[in-house]
Amino acid sequence: ELMLQKHVMSYFDELESLKGMSIDANKAFMDILVLAVIVDGEITEDELAQLDEELLRLPFIWDKEVEAEVTEHSALTRELLTNQREEPGVIEGFLDSLAHRINTEELREVALRMFIAVAQADGFRENEMQMCHAIGDKFGFDGSAIDSLIAEIAETL
Repeated sequence: ELMLQKHVMSYFDELESLKGMSIDANKAFMDILVLAVIVDGEITEDELAQLDEELLRLPFIWDKEVEAEVTEHSALTRELLTNQREEPGVIEGFLDSLAHRINTEELREVALRMFIAVAQADGFRENEMQMCHAIGDKFGFDGSAIDSLIAEIAETL
């Protein structure tokens, strides 16, 4: 399993690695952020503010055509997750799809950091913690690495 090295990626490194993303990867980043907002069953102002902050780092925001496609995609994702997240296999399949589309260690770390930041924005609930671990597992990170990432981000918020 991969160990996340602490503080390896600066904010700048993250932006650099996000620049080369495909539309598909952009959609996957939107998906993981949508999941972060709705996983605890309520959508708060704090979460939405953090979501906006994370979104500004994604390259598609500056490309009008791509933005339309990604935004439309995220609306469908939100609908799916809102209506079906309790259905057996839905979240599992969703996470598989994320891991398939976000497929470098670097981008996986950035995606997980973004997820944690949005999920923690309004306090961190048990189901959000579990989802962090579920995503991290799918991405191939070990549990202690995920915990240290969660602790590290908690300090910065």
